Amino acid sequence: MYPQLQPLIPPSFQRLRDYTDWNSVIKGYTSQYVERDYWVDACMVEGQIPAELEGTLLRNGPGLFEIGGTPIGQPFDGDGMVCSWAFSGGRCFFRSRYVRTDAFMAEQEAGRMLFRGAFSLGNPSGGRFFNPLDLRIKAIANTNVVHWGGRTLALHERDLPWELDSTLCTLGRTNLGDTLGTGSDPQNFGSHIRTFREDDGSRRLIGSTFAEGLTKGTLTFLEYGEDLQLLFRTTVELPGAGFGFFHDMLVTEHYYIALENPMRLDLSKMVTQYALGRACLAECLKFDPSKRTKIHLIPRPGRSGKTVNRVMLETEPLFCFHHVNAFELEDDSVIMDCLAMRGGVDFGANFGNLSAEFFQRAPWRTALTRLTLDPDSRRVNVSRVAEQQSMEMPSVAPDCSGRPYRFAYVTSSRFVGPKGWGPPQDIMKVTLPPVASAQLPADESPAESSGRLERWSPGRDSFAQEAIFVPSPSRGNIGNRRGNEDEGWLLAPVFRSATMTTDLVILDAADVAGGPVATIHLPHHIPIGLHGTFTEAYLGPPIDDKSPPKEHDIRRGVSHRGVPRYADMP
Repeated sequence: MYPQLQPLIPPSFQRLRDYTDWNSVIKGYTSQYVERDYWVDACMVEGQIPAELEGTLLRNGPGLFEIGGTPIGQPFDGDGMVCSWAFSGGRCFFRSRYVRTDAFMAEQEAGRMLFRGAFSLGNPSGGRFFNPLDLRIKAIANTNVVHWGGRTLALHERDLPWELDSTLCTLGRTNLGDTLGTGSDPQNFGSHIRTFREDDGSRRLIGSTFAEGLTKGTLTFLEYGEDLQLLFRTTVELPGAGFGFFHDMLVTEHYYIALENPMRLDLSKMVTQYALGRACLAECLKFDPSKRTKIHLIPRPGRSGKTVNRVMLETEPLFCFHHVNAFELEDDSVIMDCLAMRGGVDFGANFGNLSAEFFQRAPWRTALTRLTLDPDSRRVNVSRVAEQQSMEMPSVAPDCSGRPYRFAYVTSSRFVGPKGWGPPQDIMKVTLPPVASAQLPADESPAESSGRLERWSPGRDSFAQEAIFVPSPSRGNIGNRRGNEDEGWLLAPVFRSATMTTDLVILDAADVAGGPVATIHLPHHIPIGLHGTFTEAYLGPPIDDKSPPKEHDIRRGVSHRGVPRYADMP
């Protein structure tokens, strides 16, 4: 068992209203109709952007919460808006664009809802009554975005990737060179990707697809090189896992890791409510505490050093949206860190039923949980190493993905205590408990601060979002055991409800509690988003560009910017 990580502030439990006004949370889901391009002026920067910070932060998330004046019921179903902050020479260029998916274009041109959402009802008939035979789910490209092999891809797990150019204009749907199948029914591509740095310094991108079925699920892992050429495809069938909700996955030196959530399909609700437009698809998925959570260890092809076998392990019923990291130990066991809910999940939560009291009664509060997996005995040891703090949106240093590590970065509720929780507001650095047989990715031994939680709070009615770690160029390659793991910066948007604006904060990852080294104050808001990545590629205009700011209000009409509407990129 691992010791509980201790917060740096005294444990206490207070009411949500003592931390934030619930209405300020809802303001974070206000539609943003204007797409923008502009240089960040010096007057918009508090502090100083690090001169070494070179590259582009890409972020994705729902940006539109109504169609034709009709509000959608759940923020996860909002059309995807991709934003970028491109850094070079201490300057920053900001862009934002809606992804021109076919569904987005069709609804904008029709001026009304045409599709169901996965988490809200929608109206596929476009009129007063639902069409019970129309079971299409809107593909919205709103969950993640990654730049790899010179290509920028917007991701949503119920669709293929959508490719964007360097100005974030939509090029079209892509099957990544036929690696995701061809024909009328290609595979979807998961919204979560993982990277892995090889010992020679080269990098891999690992993605996954999942095909649901009534009696089984089919899970496929795809491993790409730095040029986005497919290196390996691994497909496994998982009996009884058709609705295991494989939203995220992990990778280690020799394994792909998938956690199968204990879910079941409510067929009665599917027939009597979903088909008649009285429930969304997600509401038909139910957490089943009578089932066990299953962890699948699937061998990565082409690995050297040792041979491993496919293994399935079971543990107590947990639900996980997001995983933190995983790595292998010398005794062949595997450490898997995730954000787990013990009480299950309820997909019926939406704008209509959320309230301040919701956070006090809902049982599905996350806890940072460490699973120690023994493939030989097939035993799982569960240890909740940070149960006092509700956390979400984890990230780690990219060079530590799949390898032993010390630090994780999360958003957290401002509550401390085993029962209280609320919306994510703060950014927290977690120093994980040491593992005796793990070789840490730095020259020094574990610091005395192991087992600590360090936080930075943006203040009342402000909401920090996923913090992306960007290594300092002077740090060196952690894979070669040079430099410190936390030598770099955290980049995170912060929504300010009082002013209806969004900041981008740049934190020193070695001193999170010290606050931002720079804050970029945008003069407008970006709705509370989901996930993003950082690329070393600079995706802005030339540094001497003097073009004036540009704005486009989508309510005046949308276009494909000269790109063929149904372009199918290879």
